[in-house]
Amino acid sequence: IKQSDEKVINYMGRIFLLAGIILLFVQCNKGKEFKITRSQVGKITKNTTREDIIELFKNDSLIMFPKDENMVNEYIVYQKGGKHLLSIFPKMSADSVHMIERIHIYSPSYKTEKGISVASTYRDVAASYTFDKIDPTFTSAIIYLDEINGTIVLEKSDLGLAEDDLNKIQKEQIP
Repeated sequence: IKQSDEKVINYMGRIFLLAGIILLFVQCNKGKEFKITRSQVGKITKNTTREDIIELFKNDSLIMFPKDENMVNEYIVYQKGGKHLLSIFPKMSADSVHMIERIHIYSPSYKTEKGISVASTYRDVAASYTFDKIDPTFTSAIIYLDEINGTIVLEKSDLGLAEDDLNKIQKEQIP
């Protein structure tokens, strides 16, 4: 092998190594795009501002309600194909920086580290997380998950519970 051939082989090896590192980085970040943790939902963290939301979802369909950018109460995020991903509710404050108050997740693409998503059943949630508090509403049961700093809302009709009953719900009542 000539010295010039060795340089080409060495150069090609570096290119393949760099390409491999980039591919690994992209694959590692790909899963984070839809990950739910205690401090993050997908690309959104507790420090995300109103301006960040617009930038984060520039490749998706973002609807602001009401349309006045200075008074937005809700950001509704759809994928380009029309699938509803999220509804984001900013915390209204006296200063110009609006942080996130809460997020409603509609897409099963968003999952916790234990694989729980909007497509999960009560049985899935109970097997993956410990929780002590279940609050009733007229039509739903709200389960509080401290581990992820979130709640899961399940329809009473799906749980075999009577609607319009606001009595305390025990874990044992849910099949």
